[in-house]
Amino acid sequence: MVQTTADAGTISVPMSSILDALESVLSEDERAKLFEQLIGLRPTSVAPGDLITAELFNQILSDLNDLSIRLSVLEGAAGAPIVDLLDPPQAVAVNTILKVTGRNFNPEPRFNVVSIGNIEITQFRDDSTPNDLIFMVPDMFVGLPADLAVRVRNGDRTSNAVAIKVTPPDQTQKGAYVIQNTLTPASVGDQATLNFTWNVQAMTSFPDQILLEVLIGDVKGTGITAESWRATAVFQPTSPLSIQPGQTKAVSLTIKVPKNATSAQLALRVTSQDGHVSNASDPIELKVGATVDPNSPNTAISFIAPTLGGGGMKANEPVEIEGITLPGVLVKLGGDGKLVFNATDTRPVDAADPNPVATDYSFAAEFVDAGTGFTLGTPSPPSKGGVPFHQDVDFDLKLKPAVGATAGMTAKLKVTCSQTKTSGKLAPYKTFRIIHLKIVS
Repeated sequence: MVQTTADAGTISVPMSSILDALESVLSEDERAKLFEQLIGLRPTSVAPGDLITAELFNQILSDLNDLSIRLSVLEGAAGAPIVDLLDPPQAVAVNTILKVTGRNFNPEPRFNVVSIGNIEITQFRDDSTPNDLIFMVPDMFVGLPADLAVRVRNGDRTSNAVAIKVTPPDQTQKGAYVIQNTLTPASVGDQATLNFTWNVQAMTSFPDQILLEVLIGDVKGTGITAESWRATAVFQPTSPLSIQPGQTKAVSLTIKVPKNATSAQLALRVTSQDGHVSNASDPIELKVGATVDPNSPNTAISFIAPTLGGGGMKANEPVEIEGITLPGVLVKLGGDGKLVFNATDTRPVDAADPNPVATDYSFAAEFVDAGTGFTLGTPSPPSKGGVPFHQDVDFDLKLKPAVGATAGMTAKLKVTCSQTKTSGKLAPYKTFRIIHLKIVS
């Protein structure tokens, strides 16, 4: 029976009325257990004007959730599902996996329904069991992040609710940016304006606004610094640059040779908006009064470092030399290894040349600097003929620390793939990679 108290607007329901109403639902033993649980709750009175604290409100939520679980346990004897725990327990991102563990689920997972808020899930992974429902959280929510209730329905019975925070999909950028130089100036004149172009390909997971930066290293000249070069650098398009996964965009740079400069190295660095993915082009050597070594885009060179004796090498690690950081190779002191290269024919498709001729490649390796601290082998094989259009070929290069080398020594390795055939529209050209090396203990 409902009663009113002396306080206006306050309604109370006797415990006996609640238990009598449950007489047809629960057994006497079950009602006795429920009574014991209810009287164990810690009610908190709040008078008009009192401050309702977060601690008090969280206690109320905790008690309600605990009561919901206890009721479900009592109902479990009649077959209602019970959710015991979630994995992860507190927060889950859209498009990631959630596991709901409990009891009294339908033994056939596909006959259960999991609801997160008002979104229902009926498709579960094959490794789900009668006690574990495993699924990917669908991208169907609005207003995220949000605290939502997870329930399991089995037929006409619904479980207790367990709260979880659903967050937006993880947008941390993954993958890589591939950078290839397609235009360099033929020579470097005193105080000349130089033009460069690179193709930037996004081998990434999400659309991005990439940051473009010109790297200047190994600067020489009276009173000249890296900032003296960067002061006149202009990108087109401007930074940040919008790019989609799989898309290739051309990035151009104009820069003026500072007065009194004699030489420098220049490279392009591309970084994702969140900073998680970054790459730099091979540096271009600039010497005032000299020609620039051309680097053809008709071949792409990539490399790995398989481990050999003594721990070998580790590739694609950041190595800084003379102010420019590149994905380089760490060579273990006292070990030995080899670099395995892949040269891919990347000539553009020419509608006027429907049957492009095969290429003939020769391979070479040398140190751009003194290379102190390293012993370098020769490419194997030294050449490869008859490589079909848009096909690739592998070659390897042995490399190890020299006798007397110490940890921390660095070197710049230049590996060149030269196309030597002259046939039809095919003329000789060469492509090279500059690889930073560092000895580690």
